[in-house]
Amino acid sequence: MSLRIFFRNNLRKPIECRLYSAEPQVKPEKPRCIISSHRTKLNHYTNTEYLKFTEIPLISKGWNHSKSKNDSFTIHPVDVDEHREEMHDLEEMGLNEDLRKVLRTWNVEKATDLQYRSFPAVLNGKHTLIAAETGCGKTLAYLLPIIKSLIGQKQNNLNHPQVVVLVPNRELAYQVGEIATNLSDAVGLKTKVLVGGRTKKLMMNPEFEDIDILVATPGAIGKLSTVGVYKLSEVRFMVLDEADTLVDDSFVERISSLVKRVPQAQFILCSATLPKKLPDVLAPIEMGIQHVTSSRLHKPPMNITQKFLKMTRSAKPSHLLQVVKNCNEPKLIFTNRNETCNWVAMFLRENNIPCSNINGEMNYAIRIDQWNQFVAGKNKILAATDVGSRGLNTIQVKHVINYNFPLYAADYLHRIGRVGRTGSPDSCRVTNFISGPEEVQLVRQIEYAIRKNEPLQNVDGNITNMVQKKILKSFKEAS
Repeated sequence: MSLRIFFRNNLRKPIECRLYSAEPQVKPEKPRCIISSHRTKLNHYTNTEYLKFTEIPLISKGWNHSKSKNDSFTIHPVDVDEHREEMHDLEEMGLNEDLRKVLRTWNVEKATDLQYRSFPAVLNGKHTLIAAETGCGKTLAYLLPIIKSLIGQKQNNLNHPQVVVLVPNRELAYQVGEIATNLSDAVGLKTKVLVGGRTKKLMMNPEFEDIDILVATPGAIGKLSTVGVYKLSEVRFMVLDEADTLVDDSFVERISSLVKRVPQAQFILCSATLPKKLPDVLAPIEMGIQHVTSSRLHKPPMNITQKFLKMTRSAKPSHLLQVVKNCNEPKLIFTNRNETCNWVAMFLRENNIPCSNINGEMNYAIRIDQWNQFVAGKNKILAATDVGSRGLNTIQVKHVINYNFPLYAADYLHRIGRVGRTGSPDSCRVTNFISGPEEVQLVRQIEYAIRKNEPLQNVDGNITNMVQKKILKSFKEAS
C-alpha cells in the first residue's frame, strides 16, 4: 500500500510523494514446472491453460517413431500442500478410547476426510462405495465404522461371522486381518483370517470358534461356506476390498455365489479404481449405493516424481542395472509377465544385487517367504507382477520401476500407488521404461491428463474383460 501526497514548491508546481506502509508486498507466485524435458518449448507450468479447441502439445506425441529413442520427460511433484486432505479429530467420529489407543500406536492422530465421510454412510446402513487413490487409508475407512457398530452386539454362535471382508489374494488377507485383529481385540471382538491352501483339511476336520470378523479370499470362504463349516446367515456387512479386482471376470462367478447367500447384508465396495459396470448380481444395490469418493480419484498422483524414458527393449537390462546398482533404497520393480518377473530377479542376482520376487504362478509358501524377506528389509529390491500392486501396504518403498510399462490405466494407478502413501518416505519416485506402441498410447493419456489436470480417461478395473475383448478383436481381424 502507498499514500499519495501532493504539495507545492516555490515554483508553485505540484510535486507527488509516496509514503509506503510497513505491510509486505505480495509478489505474484512464480510458475512452477510440472512437466519438463530437453525440449523446453514443450514444458508445462502451473499457469498454463489450453483453449478448448486447441491441440494439446505432448512430448510423447512422436514416440512411436524410431528417432524418439532416448527421449524422456519428467512429471514433478507440485501442489502437495494444496492436495493434502482436510483432517478430523478422532473424537468427532465417536470412537471410544480403546480404539483411539490402537490408532495412536500406529501414529494415527487424526482421520482423513475420506475416513470421516465414510462413517455416516456405513453407520446409516447404506450400501457404500468407497473410492479413492491408493495409500489414503481406505481400510480404516470401512473397518472403523463397522467395528464401532459391532460394539455391544457380539454374537455367540460359532462360525457365524457378522462381517465378511473379501480380498483377492492371501498377502492382502493377512495384511487386512492384522489391522482388524488389533482393532477388534481392543473392544472384545474376534477376527479370523481364512485363505486357501488347507480347505480340504478344514472340511475333514473343521474348526469351530467365536468369530465376529472373517477376512477371507473368495475361494476359501466359498468352499467352506458351501459345505456348512461357516454360516453366512448372520452376516451384517459384506466388504469387497479391492472391489475392481473382485468383480473382474476372473473372480465374478465366485463373488456372485457368495453375494446370493447374504441378501440381508450391507455391502461396502472399496477400491482405488473401478470397473465401468458392476456384475449383474450386484445390480439390485447399484442404484441405491452411496458414493464416498476422493476428488483425486483416477488422477495420476502429484506428490511423487514420475520419469518416462523411451528406449528399445534391448536397452532395458543395462538401464535397469544403472538405476538399481548404487542405491540402497527399497525398490519395487514391476513386470507384465510371470516369466519376466523371474528373469529380472535372476538377472539382478547374477549381477550381485539381492532381489526377492513374487508372481501369481509361484508356490504360495515360496511367495510369502519372498514377500516377508522384502518387508523385513533382508532384500531391498522386489520384482513383482501386478499381484504386488493391489492393496499391499508398501510404505517402506521409495522407488517404483516399471520395467514393463502397463497397458491399462488402472494398472498404472495401482502400481505407482505403492509409493507416496500415507507414512511413506519423502521424495518418492517412479521410473518408467517405455518401448511398445501400446505403452506409448497410455503414456500419452497420462501426459494429457496431467496437462489438463483431469482424471485419466477410460479407467476400467475389469482388466480381464478388456484382455478378452482385445484377443477376440485380434481373432476377428485375423480371420
